[in-house]
Amino acid sequence: FRPKLKSAYVYNIPKSKFGIGLGYERIFDEHKHNTIGLVGTYRPIERLSLNVLPGITFEDKPSTSNFALHLEASYEFEINNFHIGPALEFAYDPEDYHISLGIHVGYGF
Repeated sequence: FRPKLKSAYVYNIPKSKFGIGLGYERIFDEHKHNTIGLVGTYRPIERLSLNVLPGITFEDKPSTSNFALHLEASYEFEINNFHIGPALEFAYDPEDYHISLGIHVGYGF
């Protein structure tokens, strides 16, 4: 179990299945790292969201930074401006990789 917090802001390009934005992840286990990067989103069907986040991971101890790549798929159900659903993620950096299963919770502006 890896407790973590993820946040992203994605601008969905009008009349397109694509979006672009910024993303952030913090893992609170023994790795204690932060990842920040650009998010690219593709929606092949209405509720399915495929995301790629190339970025940089900053480790707390020792203080290092590495290239990171996150791939995520989520299936969203909308309730007014909120969306919620299952999410699956694969994340890689030269020091570690992880696969996560979780719940995506978001708010559309």
